[in-house]
Amino acid sequence: MHTNESFARVGAVVSRARPSSSRGANARGNGRSETRAFFVVSRAFGGVNARSEVWARVETMGNKSRLMCATCGTAYKRYTGCSPRFCKQCRAAGSTRDDAETLETNDDGAFIGFKRSNDAAIGECDDAVVEAARVKSAAKGGGAGGKKKRKKKKAPTLNPRTDPQCAEILAHLDATCVVIDASNADAELQPCVEALKKAEYIAVDCEGVRMSRTGPVTVLQCGTRDRLYLLDVQSLGKACFGDRGAGGVRDVLESKDAPIKLMFDCRMDSDALFHQFDVRLENVMDAQVLDVATRRSLGKMIDRVSGIAKCTGTYLTSVETAVAADLKVRVKQLYAAEESTLWAERPMTDDVRRYAALDVWLLIKLYEKMMFDLRDDEEDWVARTFKESARRVLAFRELEVAMEQGVFTEESTVAPTF
Repeated sequence: MHTNESFARVGAVVSRARPSSSRGANARGNGRSETRAFFVVSRAFGGVNARSEVWARVETMGNKSRLMCATCGTAYKRYTGCSPRFCKQCRAAGSTRDDAETLETNDDGAFIGFKRSNDAAIGECDDAVVEAARVKSAAKGGGAGGKKKRKKKKAPTLNPRTDPQCAEILAHLDATCVVIDASNADAELQPCVEALKKAEYIAVDCEGVRMSRTGPVTVLQCGTRDRLYLLDVQSLGKACFGDRGAGGVRDVLESKDAPIKLMFDCRMDSDALFHQFDVRLENVMDAQVLDVATRRSLGKMIDRVSGIAKCTGTYLTSVETAVAADLKVRVKQLYAAEESTLWAERPMTDDVRRYAALDVWLLIKLYEKMMFDLRDDEEDWVARTFKESARRVLAFRELEVAMEQGVFTEESTVAPTF
């Protein structure tokens, strides 16, 4: 074993690989290039000067040469900040100690880890060193750099049935909801109409048994910022809407002035109301179209319309979204069957009543948030939305063949080009 004092000078001169003059045989080769490395080691050992010439075949990727580890002899790719002499595994194992410990020499003065011209390795890495490097790398989370991957923190999920904020929303729905049927229509229907007329905008929705032109409308929901009304159409019949010009619910829905009627995808509701009760909706603002306008005003490319669940997640708080998702899942499980008559069953259960009230409550919230996002509206998106909503009111009701509930064509999901 030679000591540090045995070495007087260590120098290395690496000749450049000969470049190809054209994309000929060399360029079409197996991606290897040979670099002739001359390592001149002068040592004061018994007055004998040793000079060795070592050929090193270096694996390359493209034009980048790979380096040879001075400890274990493996080829590794050059990268920013890498050691020019030791691979990541050997560095991780702590084998990069003093140069004198790693620059052991053979009789010809060559460095350990480089190959002779006959591809015989001069020195090999001890198995214990390799194993130590592997264990240490694995302990640090894998990878030679030893960097642990950070796990993304998941947002805590709300339980709508136990969370106090969710319970507050459900309590608000119960407190503001008024169910009007044949038993209380004389006392409640006219105050309902007066409240709707005074509002700047109201939310409107319909429920029924496979509701369509032929499927009966059983519940009409109308909501203001302060009150949510559920009109039992199944119980009231045509009296729910009254005659044209009599100052009833019909006149509110057909008014071309205030209030604005907020609906979400009004096509099916308009078709059912027109063919069953001759109600001709006017001054409608379709929130599904307003969502497209809001996002396009931000420069986004929108080619498909969104459902109310997606809009709720986009514009409303996590608490409001959690309540909506929970109620919709619970109620939709009840009428998932094709022949379900859930909306014809009386009396309505608490969950069904809350679900119906929630639809119009969400429409009010969505409209206010979208209109806030469009508060500058330099490109008249609101006016465009009104125009497209008026077209949608007529879209299904003018079809010769009735559109069935839940059956939509590919064309009906395309975002309008307004």
